[in-house]
Amino acid sequence: MYNKKITFIQTPVEEEQMPDVDDKLMLRCKNGDKSAFDLVVERHRLSLVNFIARMGIDYETAEDIAQETFIRIYRAAPRYKVGSAKFTTWMYHIASNLCKNELRNRGRHSRYITDLKVNGWDDDGDDTQDVIATAPADVLYQPDHQLEQKELQRIVQQAIEKIPEKYRLPLVLRDIQELDYKEISQIVKIPVGTVKSRINRARLMLKDKLKSYVMYET
Repeated sequence: MYNKKITFIQTPVEEEQMPDVDDKLMLRCKNGDKSAFDLVVERHRLSLVNFIARMGIDYETAEDIAQETFIRIYRAAPRYKVGSAKFTTWMYHIASNLCKNELRNRGRHSRYITDLKVNGWDDDGDDTQDVIATAPADVLYQPDHQLEQKELQRIVQQAIEKIPEKYRLPLVLRDIQELDYKEISQIVKIPVGTVKSRINRARLMLKDKLKSYVMYET
């Protein structure tokens, strides 16, 4: 057993910078500028791959799903309308559906690599926050981690994989991707209140599954 002490630090969710950039790039793409779409991919590829990997999918497959997501976005570019939804909302909605299909087809959850760097959260009623907020998506990209840290990552990975997908998805979108509740609601197509409830439930599940290995401080 590990007697690790985790301190929860409250950190604000950063506001999205330059919210009109993606719209401008997509409008250029809509008008036939392929180089604009290359910029869209460059802006979001890494974040999207990491999101997919944290949904329980191995890194190689996550890259494939991210590529398919961008292909679908590109094909739909001629129909793109500014103001109907944020670009990232649309992107994560497509990726989330592809993730669900992948996990459903496998009939099991794949690798979900995590870290134990913990940040705080701003909801009432619990001290649990995402334990993987800044973790790389694959342990293979962390060659300098000590064996004990890798073992702890494995433990957290197993705990996350046991959280049902309907709770895990909003948790990842909120605590890793740092999206606001309204955008998550639009991505997963459920009311904001339900989003908050599921995130709280996911945090409690994670805390319960890790209680034998870590200590929580408030």
